[in-house]
Amino acid sequence: MEVRLMSLTCVQLARLLALVRRVEPVELDGKGGWALLIRGRGFARLLRQDVLYAPNLIRGPGWSAPRPRTFCSRNAAVACAQEVGLLPRQKTWLVRQ
Repeated sequence: MEVRLMSLTCVQLARLLALVRRVEPVELDGKGGWALLIRGRGFARLLRQDVLYAPNLIRGPGWSAPRPRTFCSRNAAVACAQEVGLLPRQKTWLVRQ
């Protein structure tokens, strides 16, 4: 499935306007990483990687090309989505007595 990219600011604005139905981690084809897929009313987009503009950073070729934000595992993708407010945080924890 080919999908386009969407920035975090646009995702949060779409979420505020109740256009986002669900956010789910998906495995990328070919790269072996994980990304966040935003499914909304009439669209499906991957969360775009933020580009850091700093003169001191060493980057490879094509550093400013748009690409999805990738994660090494599904748990890392879920944790990032919870951190930026796209998924609800865990409210209860089990405690051993």
